[in-house]
Amino acid sequence: MCYAVPMTEAERVERFETAYNRIDHALADMVDSGGNRRRHSYAARVRIAAERQRRLAKHADFLVEIGELRNALVHSRTGDDEYIAVPNEKTVLELEEIERRLFSPEKVVPRFERAVDSLQANQTLADVLALIREDGYSRYPVYENGGFIGLLTSNGVARWLASHVRNGKIDLDLASVRIVDVLAKDHRREAVAFVSREALVDDVDVMFSGKAKLEAVIITPSGKPHENPIGMICAPDIAALR
Repeated sequence: MCYAVPMTEAERVERFETAYNRIDHALADMVDSGGNRRRHSYAARVRIAAERQRRLAKHADFLVEIGELRNALVHSRTGDDEYIAVPNEKTVLELEEIERRLFSPEKVVPRFERAVDSLQANQTLADVLALIREDGYSRYPVYENGGFIGLLTSNGVARWLASHVRNGKIDLDLASVRIVDVLAKDHRREAVAFVSREALVDDVDVMFSGKAKLEAVIITPSGKPHENPIGMICAPDIAALR
């Protein structure tokens, strides 16, 4: 079994100050416009940035405390790299994680960029069932005349089929049933959002945590529904990152 080697005091100080300086610089870029980058104090910049960006809000108190710790660290330096107060390893790692997620955040591309199996409105239910059997996916964007018209889900297909069961049988020619007709009965067809390739993974996470439960977030070059999809994100994809 392998164990992580604890940081030395010097490593903790160096990594703490590096992460703090990156965050301080990023906050200045966000809050202090123009030539005066010291218009606000560090704590004030944290509060202002947290009001502007929801993803920062839950970390605001911690970041303010980090500013106080940094001041104590700087002013407690006694010479020869000796300090009266030094951040512990847990604090350093938490600060680095916040810096990574909030100030060097990951974009949805390239992580979620992939070919997306989509459908055309005039395809048939037989086509859909063959596709589900082949790739095992449960959500498919549907297009008509180059425009997005809804998300067809495997649950919606199952509900439509169940509504046509008579005496334990489905007496239908599946090759004659159009996808657009099945889509009209899918109650989750509009539970979808679009983002551009520049969108942040953390922002998509927030979208899935909202009151309106999404089936999928579709990625297009500039976030427009009429563009060809270049990726699709579902709730389990985001949950796997947490």
